[in-house]
Amino acid sequence: MDYLVFCRDRPDTGELLASLLERHWSFMDGYADRLKARGPTLSADGEEHTGSLHIVDLAIPEEVEVFAYREPFYAAGAYADVMIRRWENLLDRSMWDYRTDSDDPMFLVIAHAGAPIAEIADMHRSFAARHLSRTVVYGSMRMPEGGEWAGFAAVLQMPSREDVEKIVADDPVITSSAIAHHEIHRWEMGGRR
Repeated sequence: MDYLVFCRDRPDTGELLASLLERHWSFMDGYADRLKARGPTLSADGEEHTGSLHIVDLAIPEEVEVFAYREPFYAAGAYADVMIRRWENLLDRSMWDYRTDSDDPMFLVIAHAGAPIAEIADMHRSFAARHLSRTVVYGSMRMPEGGEWAGFAAVLQMPSREDVEKIVADDPVITSSAIAHHEIHRWEMGGRR
């Protein structure tokens, strides 16, 4: 089963993260064949690490706990919080399958569920269809226990944050009661260079 693990950094952890980078990459090497996406969220100027996103195939709940809480950044206290959601990959691809010649930045959009609405599945898929050529990964989030719909997440490659904000403002799913709130983060593909 795929899981989305999103972690937010504590303030002023840049030096700690830098000192643990090789340990983090070595830990992730153990999941290399199961990762669908990985990479840091960044400050608006792209200079500072603010968190991380991993989408990974994990077989049992104990594996989820190990992946999220034994990861070196988390174990050293670099993260303020961790969000874990089951992931339904609506594009049936990983970030490595995404092809582009663009140098435009990438942005992670996380839309957290609000009131459920019956037609959400069709509306939800329409978001991806309109932006498919610029969508790195896209999927539905569900709660780990019980499987209730928890919203969706997408990584989009766009010229600017303002372009992403316009897409979000025009999207009928995000602006409906189905979404309680959303967040947009600068993001880049991670892993060893």
